[in-house]
Amino acid sequence: MRSFTQLWYRVEVRGEVPEGPCLLVGNHNFGMYTNPEVYILGSHVPELKQLAHDLLFKVPGVRSVTRHFNAIPAKHEDALRALREGHRVVVFPGGAWESFRPSSQRDVIDFKGRSGFVRLAREAGVPIVPVVTAGGHDGWWILSRGERIAEALGLKRFRIEVFPIGFAAPFGLLIGPTPFIPLPHKIICEICEPIHDVTDAAQVVSVMQKKLTELASELR
Repeated sequence: MRSFTQLWYRVEVRGEVPEGPCLLVGNHNFGMYTNPEVYILGSHVPELKQLAHDLLFKVPGVRSVTRHFNAIPAKHEDALRALREGHRVVVFPGGAWESFRPSSQRDVIDFKGRSGFVRLAREAGVPIVPVVTAGGHDGWWILSRGERIAEALGLKRFRIEVFPIGFAAPFGLLIGPTPFIPLPHKIICEICEPIHDVTDAAQVVSVMQKKLTELASELR
């Protein structure tokens, strides 16, 4: 599957993840599919732990698939335990909010002000390693996150805040959780230098935005 992912997306990975426990912080692409990003990182980081929405661990069938990807619930205590046990952990703070951002904002880092990853890294005593993926939003088109639709459907009680509308293969129109296949395209994934003793999420976002702008200009 990793080989297929790298061929389908023409992946170029730059940089190296440091030895020892650390918190990898990535920008989220691919809509509901985290797997391509995890495969890309997983090929360079054995036994990488991924933080995932806790709803994925409650749905029969989905739960086993989620655990297959070494995912753990995106809860502070679970992530802290994994880091203290010596694992390298990856988190996508932007979640679905960033992953389903409109295509007009594809080259923007948007964590929606979330900063819990900073406290997590400080409590665990580990560095933050920014991981920036450019091109991950290029294989499909999102017109709107559909926040009002999600609210009208009562999805917020499940911590789901988007119901996207856009266009994607193979069905053309993309509404909500419609399965889709991103078109083949090139992706650059850069593992940046570790940042130690981070006190402000804005510091991490600034580093990532600068790198994303740089990588996106290469792809264009």
